Amino acid sequence: MLTKWQARGRIALLAAAVILIAVQATLLVTLNGLVTGAALVLATGHVMSAPLALWRPVPAAGLSLIASTLQALAVMSQGPTGWPWAIAPQVITQLLVVLVLTVVAGWRIAAGTVILQLLIGIALAVAGLAWNDVGVSLGYVLLFAGLALLVGSLGALGGRLVEIRDALSHERRISAEEHARRTVVEEKSRIARELHDVIAHNMSLITVQARSAPHRVEGVGPAAQAEFGEIADRAAEALRQMRGVLDVLRTEPGQSGRVPVPTVEELGDLFESARGTGQEVIVQGAPPAADRVTPEVGAATYRIVQEALSNARRHAPERPVHVDLTVKESEFEMRITNPVDGPVEDGAEGHGVVGMRERASAAGGRLTAGADGGDYLVVATLPLRDAAAGLGAGS
Repeated sequence: MLTKWQARGRIALLAAAVILIAVQATLLVTLNGLVTGAALVLATGHVMSAPLALWRPVPAAGLSLIASTLQALAVMSQGPTGWPWAIAPQVITQLLVVLVLTVVAGWRIAAGTVILQLLIGIALAVAGLAWNDVGVSLGYVLLFAGLALLVGSLGALGGRLVEIRDALSHERRISAEEHARRTVVEEKSRIARELHDVIAHNMSLITVQARSAPHRVEGVGPAAQAEFGEIADRAAEALRQMRGVLDVLRTEPGQSGRVPVPTVEELGDLFESARGTGQEVIVQGAPPAADRVTPEVGAATYRIVQEALSNARRHAPERPVHVDLTVKESEFEMRITNPVDGPVEDGAEGHGVVGMRERASAAGGRLTAGADGGDYLVVATLPLRDAAAGLGAGS
């Protein structure tokens, strides 16, 4: 896509080409006596090599050399006034071609064009001895050489400035995107810390109240005391995990980066914890051995099951949850199914389902979730260690 300045430059070049064609053709007719059709063809071929250089530098350079040489041969016998390089429009046109070639194609093609132009000029000066003074002709050649060197230098400098400007623009765009990304991350971290402060306070209150309840309330039996103790332990564990997750979001110097990484070996404790709340969890099969999954897959497995059980507990607390674990050759599958009370809207996804899908994708697996008849079904497929290693080696 063209920038604003590139578009303006091309418009200016085309406008200059139209003017140069008119002036050059007119001078070839009035000053050199060429037929109007021939003058128009020679002028158009010479001038249009400048715009052509924007897309086809090498053909444009060749066209400019051919057109200027044909003009010289056509008017050489008319004396010094007929020498093309002594007429300003021809010189300006050729310098314009050199400038465009330098900016678009680099100094090498432009320098090659100038060298060929000078060699042709010397040959024409020698060939036109009968009509033109060789000294004057070579003077025009040297004048063109000096002007071409100046224009080529300015073109190279302009091209370099354009590259620097584009590089700076690219860096500014990257910096803006990075700043936007960091702003989002910092905002999420701030929200997470605020959320932690609120929830941690209440979880601490729950822990204290649950531990102190048997001493504050009269007539609490042993079973109730055990229940209060379990509530306190579970609240403390939830608070510990929240602090661990918060450590991941912290970026300030000196703060911990620890993160709790659950494994597939802890699934049994997770099922028992869910059953302790009164949730009926029916498990078929067994997870893969810990040495067959990477830490990322193990953590994703635990969190997906944890979130699926939480969703089932929220939407159908009194209905059983079926967890089927199937270990295959290169992957293992988890199917968490629970009946739902009332209709399930297709396509309705909360943050929990999105988070499960992202965890599965980050671990190299896939996850689908949605209504299946009267049930809600979550199917997650994650790679085993051998399959994950094979994918890494092939990438």
